[in-house]
Amino acid sequence: MTTGKKIDRRTVLKAGVAALGSSLSGISWAQSGDTLTMGVLSQQTGTFAYAGDLVLKGAKLAIEERQEAILGKKINLLVRDDEGKPAVGVRRLTEAVSSDKLRYFLGNFSSAVGLAELEVARQEQVIQYAAGGSEDFTGSRCSPYTFQWSAHAYTALRATLEYVSKTLPDKKKIYTITADYAFGQSLLHYTQVAAKELGLQLVGNDNHPSGERQFTQYFTKALSTKPDIICLLTAGADAVTAVRQFNSFGVKNVQIVGPWTLEVEQLRELSPAMRSGMILGLNYYQDIDTPVNKAFVERYLKAYKNVPSYAAAYGYDATRTLFLAMDKAKSVEVAAVMKALEGMQFDSIFGPTSIDARTHQTVRPYYVVQCKAPDAMKNEFDLATIVAQGDKPQPAELNECKRTV
Repeated sequence: MTTGKKIDRRTVLKAGVAALGSSLSGISWAQSGDTLTMGVLSQQTGTFAYAGDLVLKGAKLAIEERQEAILGKKINLLVRDDEGKPAVGVRRLTEAVSSDKLRYFLGNFSSAVGLAELEVARQEQVIQYAAGGSEDFTGSRCSPYTFQWSAHAYTALRATLEYVSKTLPDKKKIYTITADYAFGQSLLHYTQVAAKELGLQLVGNDNHPSGERQFTQYFTKALSTKPDIICLLTAGADAVTAVRQFNSFGVKNVQIVGPWTLEVEQLRELSPAMRSGMILGLNYYQDIDTPVNKAFVERYLKAYKNVPSYAAAYGYDATRTLFLAMDKAKSVEVAAVMKALEGMQFDSIFGPTSIDARTHQTVRPYYVVQCKAPDAMKNEFDLATIVAQGDKPQPAELNECKRTV
């Protein structure tokens, strides 16, 4: 983040103020014709507090690959904490657009925050590359300015339950415990759709609030229905609490399945014995066997002495994809990049990848893993095995996006 140009006193002072919210190289460059401002707006506190720093680490690697410049413009990366609150996310984004001329951003790990920011992106005509599990990003609230990196909720649930159906054919009865906000309700909807397609029976559901600390009431009720599977449609710290409390029941004949439930960071909070045998659905796992991912994992390990997970992979791959679109457009202007992203086909960390031109859904695989027994782990990072992947898209008749291309 340096330049050969002479920097006057006013520029230095302005950069110093802006750097209060930025961490890349410790400097935030003032907006100018030679600078492109991008942003990571993510959560530093609350259920998804772990994710903010990881998204930033991934984004920084993608920017460093470009020597911190794109098409002759220096990249200015802003970092803001949305606190997991839609109102805060909207305020931070609005400030970044008006004060710092931000044009591209990513980072939301709460669908509620991301969907609130979607409306700002639409109004201010800046590009959002979102994560999160709500189908609304590419459905009822689809927008010309929002693209979705995470797999569609239908793709995720179909891949996970299809694996369960094939490998555990005698287990038909599923009880769901669901986070009571946009993310969880979207997963519940597509659990119902996929279960019907696969001949599985849903025998009950409980919704829980964000930050729930007492899951025993839900498990007691679930076990009274004698389910074969308990499907956890929750995430983050809530999911860790749920799994720990389920283990206290000592139940061995009920399979725990978690589409979108536990990422690598949360798995490490559980003992190997506690997580052994769990079937999980993941947007990303470090063992994905593609050239782009292998290079990413190698660079991430070297830089951070750790393996990347969902949040870091999202930060890296979404940022890298925006750069590929700028290359294709030969421009960093929003309108040109938006057009380039629509229908773009490229190699990502997932291998061959494309973006649906109408809905802006990134069309990519979703992965199913099974957690390893303690004696099967080769090292501290070797937590699970990829056992299946699926890329079945959301049925067109279920999509509520009104956009036309």
